[in-house]
Amino acid sequence: MITEQLSILAIDDDDGDADLLRRALVGISMFQIEFAHVPNSEMARDLLRARSFDLIFVDHMLGSENGVKVIEQFRRSGELLPIIALTGRGDEFVVRELMKKGADDYLTKRELTPDLLRRSIEQARSRFHQRRLESLNKQLANDLRQQNDVLAVKNRRLADLCNTAHEFVDHVSHEFRTPLTVIKEFASIMRDGLAGEPSEEQCEYLGIIINRVEDLCVLVDDMLDTSKLEAGLLGFNRQDLEIGDIIGRLEKPLLQKAAANGSTLEFEIPDNVPAVYCDGEKAGRVITNLIINALKFCGNPGHVKLVVSPNHELSEICISIEDNGRGIPQKDLELLFQRFKQLEEGAKSGYKGFGLGLSIARDLVHLNLGDISAHSELNHGSTFSFTLPFANRRALINRYLRRVGHFRNDIFTLSIIEIRYENELDEEDELAIGRRLSHSIRRSDLLIKNCPGQWLLVAAGNAKEYSPLVNRLKKQFSREHSHLELNTNQEPLIEELGTWDAGFGTKEFMKQFNECVSAMESVHA
Repeated sequence: MITEQLSILAIDDDDGDADLLRRALVGISMFQIEFAHVPNSEMARDLLRARSFDLIFVDHMLGSENGVKVIEQFRRSGELLPIIALTGRGDEFVVRELMKKGADDYLTKRELTPDLLRRSIEQARSRFHQRRLESLNKQLANDLRQQNDVLAVKNRRLADLCNTAHEFVDHVSHEFRTPLTVIKEFASIMRDGLAGEPSEEQCEYLGIIINRVEDLCVLVDDMLDTSKLEAGLLGFNRQDLEIGDIIGRLEKPLLQKAAANGSTLEFEIPDNVPAVYCDGEKAGRVITNLIINALKFCGNPGHVKLVVSPNHELSEICISIEDNGRGIPQKDLELLFQRFKQLEEGAKSGYKGFGLGLSIARDLVHLNLGDISAHSELNHGSTFSFTLPFANRRALINRYLRRVGHFRNDIFTLSIIEIRYENELDEEDELAIGRRLSHSIRRSDLLIKNCPGQWLLVAAGNAKEYSPLVNRLKKQFSREHSHLELNTNQEPLIEELGTWDAGFGTKEFMKQFNECVSAMESVHA
């Protein structure tokens, strides 16, 4: 079992209570605890200046000090670390003041069990990561406003959207996800006989509960993804992948879902399908969404089939999900991918939702530079299909140029930025750097791994955006500011190779891009 190193600072004037906390923390199997204890806030600040910690526990009563004031002072000084407050008793007024002044969570000392501590730590760290992201977003927004007055209005809008998205994610996470997970887990425990052997009828009822909880989880995921898409916060990581690997990770749970539905699910994937360029998690989400929809509306007995078809002429694969349901009237096909639209057939069938699933699927397909469509005939079933591009650099850039206009509603230029490491990187560093780069770009940009240790970033925007983008990348990957834990100490060379007008300069842009790809192909031939 892999354990995580966790460095914890406890501020408590009672050595006995601190030792009880330490022993409870050591009992959490998923963490390897490094524990430090000080009796007051002054010693805590000295220790925090001398070394780093992952989390702080603060006792509510600290002799002559008050834990509420200590937490408030930490937050006012800009301390972002997760803080968990400890109280002798669960007084509602005390708890409200502790949370108001900046505690991420609280526990009464009689509740110090490893399980409760683990959950409290996870909750506090989740809030810490959110707080750190908010702090980073604010700093980036301020930098952009200082450098570009033209973008001031858009930056304020982005900040509002970020705050809305964070509030939405936090609300849904606390109000829906935790209870749904608990319901599902306990229902699974009962169905599997871990709490006593259930009858056949009870197993059936528990299976219904689990399926309905999974449906609710899908609705929550749809709401979360919609919020992130609206706010521009949905990260993506496009890379070269095998479609068989993407589908293989989904096959078992989808087959279980089909079996619970009393339907059959078939996969038809030919051999030697070319690699695709996409975000595998987003492509998998689309496949899951379409198959679950097909299982809901297939016939009786139900049959759903996934078919993968390569199209070498268009340099793409087509993934089709076919069902044997009643079909969809032609007049309704054009409504399928509109947000908050639910067809009359779905309402009659008893399946409730927000009408977000297919809209999100469309947006995720577009992020992967593909297209999605639906074909249906009444009494002959329906087929939903979407495409993913081959991992062919030259075909991919043409597809990107056709798609990029949909991501921006202004006149823009195209810039090629090269990110290159001179010395060889190991596989772990390559993956970490690729992920960081992917989450540093916008949906209108294209990141391509050209060869080991080298990436090409095609950025779409106006000329004033590129210098801040290059400077931001240099800052993120500098040894001084980067939070990446890499095995290499070298910094990348980040260079803008040129900027071209998207309307009139695409020929010169394509020439430069192809030269970059050809140069690396000849080196690694």
